[in-house]
Amino acid sequence: MYQRIPRVWAILLTGLICSQVLLAQSPKIHVGKSTKSFFVGESFTYEILVSGAKKVEVSEPESNDELSIRFLEKVEMPQTNPPSVAVRYRMIPMIPGTIMMPVLEVQADEEVLLTEEEDMIDVAKPEVYPGLRLERELPQRDLYVGEPFQVNYVWKSPLPLSGFRAIQLQIPLFYDHRFSIRSPHHWIDGDDKAAIGFPVSNTRLIARYEAIQEAGVHLNTVSFAKIAIPKREGEISLQPATLLGSYIAPPENQKRVRGWQTNYPSYFNNNFFESIDHESFAKYYVSSPRQTLRVLPLPLAGKPDDFAGQVGNRSVTVEASPKVVSAGDPITLTIVVEGCPYPEVVELPSLSEQLAFTRQFTIPPKQSRGKIEGQSITFVRTLRPKGQDVTAIPAIRLPYFDPASKQYGVAASDPIPITVKASEMATAFDAQLSGSDSLRNQVIANNEGIQANFQSLTPDGLFGLSRFQCLLVFSLMPPLVFAAIYLASRSYRLRLNDPVRARSASAMRRFRRNLARVSAAAPNDQDHRLLLPLNQAMRGYFADQLNLVEQAHTFSDLEKRLGGRIDPELLEQLKELYTKCQEPQFCEKAPPPTSDDLRSLIRTVQTTITRIDQSI
Repeated sequence: MYQRIPRVWAILLTGLICSQVLLAQSPKIHVGKSTKSFFVGESFTYEILVSGAKKVEVSEPESNDELSIRFLEKVEMPQTNPPSVAVRYRMIPMIPGTIMMPVLEVQADEEVLLTEEEDMIDVAKPEVYPGLRLERELPQRDLYVGEPFQVNYVWKSPLPLSGFRAIQLQIPLFYDHRFSIRSPHHWIDGDDKAAIGFPVSNTRLIARYEAIQEAGVHLNTVSFAKIAIPKREGEISLQPATLLGSYIAPPENQKRVRGWQTNYPSYFNNNFFESIDHESFAKYYVSSPRQTLRVLPLPLAGKPDDFAGQVGNRSVTVEASPKVVSAGDPITLTIVVEGCPYPEVVELPSLSEQLAFTRQFTIPPKQSRGKIEGQSITFVRTLRPKGQDVTAIPAIRLPYFDPASKQYGVAASDPIPITVKASEMATAFDAQLSGSDSLRNQVIANNEGIQANFQSLTPDGLFGLSRFQCLLVFSLMPPLVFAAIYLASRSYRLRLNDPVRARSASAMRRFRRNLARVSAAAPNDQDHRLLLPLNQAMRGYFADQLNLVEQAHTFSDLEKRLGGRIDPELLEQLKELYTKCQEPQFCEKAPPPTSDDLRSLIRTVQTTITRIDQSI
């Protein structure tokens, strides 16, 4: 019996060690946030850190009346031991009191983990200043799926804006997957004296500042607008827009300063609840009312076969020039779409997908975007007739649904008669004949262009130069060749002697080249893929400029190296750009940016990097 006791203890000890090893290897979850006390409208980051798992999936939380939730990013951290994955959300408490945090289900490899069930935050209500309002204007009628409408936001403040040191404005509609969001054309130009940079939902847009009188009260207003397009039918409840501001009353002699400058592109800083020079400041909160939209489905009766979802009455006119051409010569079409209340959302059907055009014309694959002027948008397209049998340019059809008459319609241009002559010059190199059919003067594209038509013209003498000119050329050639070789090898010698400096010297040139590729590939529709090359272009610049590894450095590395060399506001804007451009890598369900927002983001990246390059 006494001999069995050590054996039993050995078995128990071995089992305990094995269980501890398995426990250490099993995935673990940790939830973090900066604090447990917030104000209504104050956003905070909610982080779920999962360690010891290779694949992590988190159930998507939904916003409610108490808490607004938006996904931020999913970051893999292979350098930690064990490797970890961080999933971050931006949350905003909407009501005061105690709010229970949502319980989220986390799939870590083969295990299912849950966040804390009794995790609560305390939310205090900021002060409400009389007359401080945030208004949101929506159409007071039913809408249809695909019908664009304008959403107007106005912040009205009886307090001078110079006293607001920071604001936090959240617009849930901007990230609502039930809508497609576009920017109005020429809402306001950046060089307008009334333009003011406005931080909205962790991005920045151009708003309009105006001082008005309302019921005898002087008000400062900041307004902006967006175009929204509903994607689905039903009753859609819109969460209120919220604004939380930190305010320090300016001296009495500065409250009504004439000629107050909006300082575009930025005025409000982002040091939201940090102490400002040991001054005490008030926190004011305001929100727009909760509103509901009713979106109706498009009727099935009378829908054209080529209907592409465009809603709103319109007309189309087409002009062609020239109308007398040879086979294969280009014809320029000027297509003008008028009468649409929101030309920003008009999309021209691809002519390369219509049999009436592809059967008779060659159409280039790349097409230019439309140019907006007032309530019309103009598209330019190029066609090349294939043969002499082409007698007219077919009508261009734009099917649409008219919400006013509740009927479908088709805006169509008139066919344009043209005359196609035989090609004036063709060589055996250009002609490709096959089969027993008779030749119909069909022009077929040649990959080598028109080089077969070139003729060599050789002048008399040596390059047609006189003896004196030849002597002059041979005298000047050696020093010119030496200077050319010296200048051409300058970058090579710099790379050989100081590769870090050479890499930094060419950082901006490579960045412009990469950004040009991204801009050229920017689509007309929503697309997440272009954020990846944009992120690579931005990261590549800092990798070259600061001698970093392109895909391995973090924003903290940039903050350490750039913190004392550039403006803090510029550094904060760079942080927002890093977060935005990394979004598609970590969240497949995140709504893709619109084409307008993507072009705006490209311009913001270009402006920010240019300013940083000038500073360092």
